[in-house]
Amino acid sequence: MALQLRRGTNAERGAITPALGELVYVTDYTTAGVAPLFVGDGVTVGGSPVGASSLTFTGIAGNVTPDTDSTRDLGTNTERWANAYVDDITVTNLVTGTVKGDVQNAAGQVVFDAASGSITANITGSVSGSVVGHVVGSVFGDDSTQLVDGANANISNINNVNFNAGPNTGLNEVYQINVDTATNLVRIGHATDDEFPRVAFIRQKAAGAIGDTDAVGRLQFTKVDTNGETFFGLVSVTPNQMFFSIDDGVHGFAKFFKFYKTGKFAINGSSPNEPDAELDVDGVAKLSPQTNAPANPVTGMIAVADGSTWDPASKGGTPNPYPAFYDGTAWVAMA
Repeated sequence: MALQLRRGTNAERGAITPALGELVYVTDYTTAGVAPLFVGDGVTVGGSPVGASSLTFTGIAGNVTPDTDSTRDLGTNTERWANAYVDDITVTNLVTGTVKGDVQNAAGQVVFDAASGSITANITGSVSGSVVGHVVGSVFGDDSTQLVDGANANISNINNVNFNAGPNTGLNEVYQINVDTATNLVRIGHATDDEFPRVAFIRQKAAGAIGDTDAVGRLQFTKVDTNGETFFGLVSVTPNQMFFSIDDGVHGFAKFFKFYKTGKFAINGSSPNEPDAELDVDGVAKLSPQTNAPANPVTGMIAVADGSTWDPASKGGTPNPYPAFYDGTAWVAMA
């Protein structure tokens, strides 16, 4: 005679509480997605599955739901499932481990491209580590103050900028830029004790050489008022000279002074050319009359004596004043 267990559908099993040690066989376990055999403990509704660790579930026509919230695990840290094939996963806490493949948002857009490692999404919160690549959009501080206006390409509300040495930065020094709003000063400092900061202007040319008269770096001065923006002066450096100029109204820059690489100094004249002397003045020079002999004179000095209080040539006021030349011993009248 065959031994038969209590049996019924999974729905019927869920409506009873098997007695302690009572076995219940589920006739539709395949479609119900449950174990075929359950054992009762007199308390648990429907009983507990027997041998569930070795079961294979196929054709499940319902939900797989734990009996209590946020308590049961699917696998362990040492006994893992090999693969999971699902359409959607909703995680309310953390994803720990490695995510292989693309990550899409709710609209089906790829926000993480596994092939390139790029993220295309709005990130809320902090980003720890380095950001290598382009940041498209605006950047805000911890207090929600906008620091970078991505729409208008503006940087504002930044009091300190630190340029730190490190990999992929192209820097081997640490610099700090501070904006003093009280004095309207931009301060550039070196983070190393007793080290002076440096600012370099670099012009690059892929093909050919940079000419002696080509500007390598330039500081331009501009005013903005009710008349608009007006450019009126500059400091420019070429491979052979540095010159300071004020715009004459037609951007001709005919009024300037320059230092040439040979040590010569010129006032006005032809801008690209080397001065004809150590001091080359294209115009009139003025020397104010002196009432006393210059202190510590050296050979070659020229001064204008007032002819009255200081009269080194004893001209008695004729002419008054007059130029004098120091010959190494005394002041000699030049006129």
